[in-house]
Amino acid sequence: MRQHMFGDVAAAEMHALDMPNAWDAEALFPANIHRAATQALESWITAQDAFSRKHILNNFASSDGNGDARAGAICASPSRKHPDYYYAWTRDSALVVLEVIAWLDDNKLDYMLKDELKQRLDDYVEFTRHLQGLKNLKYGLGEAKFYMDGTAFRAPWCNAQTDGPALRARAILAYAQHVIKQANGDTTRAHELFALVRTDLDYVTKVWMHPGNCDIWEESRGMHFYTLLAQKTALEEGARMAHTLDVDNGVAHVYERAAQEIAHKLPEFWDVDHGYIVATLNKTDGIRTKNSNLDAQVLLAALHHGTPKLLTSRAVAATVNRLVHVFDRLYVVNHVQRTKIDGQWVDVAAAVGRYPEDVYDGDGSRGGNPWSLLTSSVAEYHYRLAVHMGNGPLAQYLVQVGDTYMARVARHTDADHTMREQWDKSSGYGRGAVHLTWSYAAHTSASRWRNLAIASLD
Repeated sequence: MRQHMFGDVAAAEMHALDMPNAWDAEALFPANIHRAATQALESWITAQDAFSRKHILNNFASSDGNGDARAGAICASPSRKHPDYYYAWTRDSALVVLEVIAWLDDNKLDYMLKDELKQRLDDYVEFTRHLQGLKNLKYGLGEAKFYMDGTAFRAPWCNAQTDGPALRARAILAYAQHVIKQANGDTTRAHELFALVRTDLDYVTKVWMHPGNCDIWEESRGMHFYTLLAQKTALEEGARMAHTLDVDNGVAHVYERAAQEIAHKLPEFWDVDHGYIVATLNKTDGIRTKNSNLDAQVLLAALHHGTPKLLTSRAVAATVNRLVHVFDRLYVVNHVQRTKIDGQWVDVAAAVGRYPEDVYDGDGSRGGNPWSLLTSSVAEYHYRLAVHMGNGPLAQYLVQVGDTYMARVARHTDADHTMREQWDKSSGYGRGAVHLTWSYAAHTSASRWRNLAIASLD
């Protein structure tokens, strides 16, 4: 089996989150990984970026009309059977919106496209206003998903999912920040947006401590690391915006106090015996075979909601290391360690799945598989470490390691750049929902951070 990006990382308490500048590069990173970033890989990443952005916008209903979809709704996938993912999940939609907002900072982006993106974001804001106004929802703002026309999904589902409102608040807060920058100090529109944010954050302050909420995979009930970190970050950002807009200071105080209470809870997720951050505490229901509590949603939490201090911590490093070790041995596709891209051989790292005991195969329960979005996320993790490390041999090495995960994604993505939710663990071919919006967003996010990492090396 291949060596991994981390050697034996000493166990660290969750509150000891600084990554020392004097990390020993040779102890942590094996010296025999070859650089994967050939011109062929570079070209594939660029082409995949364009394809991914196009299909993210295809899945984002516009005011020009998308048939049965309400403007501002974002489908998880256009797939309507085997599996049916043609719904607007609150979490997935917010993550996509956060990625789209990041595109607006690209100085090379065409002005006409920027105008289109702003219209899509305005549509999303109005879709949010509509959803927040729906009546007689059993789980209120914690409902996980809605039909694309904006009507309630009332069939049985794993609810409430309270990371959703927190993520939606973060998405609209990010848009408000952009609006403020563009408005030369005029905060009228930002105040309108903050009213929607307050609806979601006021809800979060009331429900974050409830122990029976569902996790992001919609399989387990309990207290979840991803959910709590999403809520903490949203509350902190909401408090800062309240100060910026000179809103009643009592609002900021409520959000700050709730965020502090959540912060005191997070160290409990560090498992000293196992040496990694566990996904769920106080589990009350759900999948009963998930005994390891080792889950890639912890990495997603650090990427989506973590501070640089958390992202660069030994606790997260140890968790990522354990995930990669487990999946490297679990999936047959990981026996292949090199792939051809446009005729050039490049090294590939391990394909990564959700958790070792996973049985969901994209349209049934015949055994879990690697996920495109998760493997892209491991690539992003290395690029972001490189950015925080700055120029130097270790940062260069981190980019190279990230590229081996990008090459793994390239190996299993369709030749025409179509992305799916999963790859078959034995054959490597795509499985599950086609044109999964989150898969595309995870790729473009990783690519953005790769660009920043490479720029930081200059």
